[in-house]
Amino acid sequence: MMQHQNAFEIDRTNYISHHVNLTVIEKPENLLSPYFLNWYGKVISIADIFFSMALFFIFISCLPFVWLSNLLFSPGPLFYKQSRVGKNGKIFAMIKFRSMKIDAESDGVARFTIQNDKRVTPVGSFLRKTRIDELPQVINILRGEMTLIGPRPERPEFVNEFIRQEPNYELRSLVKPGITGWGQVKYKYTSTLEEGLKKLEYDLHFIKNRNLSMDFEIICRTFITVISRTGT
Repeated sequence: MMQHQNAFEIDRTNYISHHVNLTVIEKPENLLSPYFLNWYGKVISIADIFFSMALFFIFISCLPFVWLSNLLFSPGPLFYKQSRVGKNGKIFAMIKFRSMKIDAESDGVARFTIQNDKRVTPVGSFLRKTRIDELPQVINILRGEMTLIGPRPERPEFVNEFIRQEPNYELRSLVKPGITGWGQVKYKYTSTLEEGLKKLEYDLHFIKNRNLSMDFEIICRTFITVISRTGT
C-alpha cells in the first residue's frame, strides 16, 4: 500500500461507511470477474492492439489540427505527461494533449479539475468535451500500461488519500486502467474526494461483473459522449 501524503486537509473518515457497501476481501483476486481471466481476457488483449492501431491513425490525423490550434490560441507544449497509478500500483506517465494553461499547477499542488475550470484553455475545452485530449493514450496502451476499457487512472497524490479514507480503493489496481470505463460513463466527472469515493462503487462493480454487454455499453456511451461533446 502506498504511503499517505497530506494531499488534502479534510476529514472524510465516516463517508465511506455510508456510501460503499464492501467487506474486507481476504483474497483480492477473488473479486475479479471471470472475464478478466478466461478466453475473453485474451480477446480483449488482442482487441486492445487492434483498436489502438485504429485510434493511432485517428490520433495522427488530429495531430496537425491540434498543433495549429494550440499554436494560435494557446502557445506551449502540445503534449502533457502526468504520473498516474496503474495495475498493481505501478506509476506510469500518462500522455494527453495539453488542455490547460502551462502554469496550471505552478505551486506544485495537485488539484482536481472542476466544472468550468479557469485553468482549461479554449482549445483545451473543446479537446476535453470531445475526448480528443485522451487520444495520445493509445501510446500507453501499446506500451502495455493501459487498456481500452477499465477504471480511469488517478494521480498518486489522490490515490494516497483515497486509500487512507477507504483501503478497498486499492482494489482498482487489480486491473489495468482504461481510456474509458464503467465509472466514466455511468457517473459524472469527479472533482472532489467525495465524488471519487462514490465513483469507486462503479469501478468495483465493473471489476467484479465485467462482461461483453457491459463493455459494449461502455463503448456506445463513450461514442455518444464524443459526438455530442458532453465531456468535461
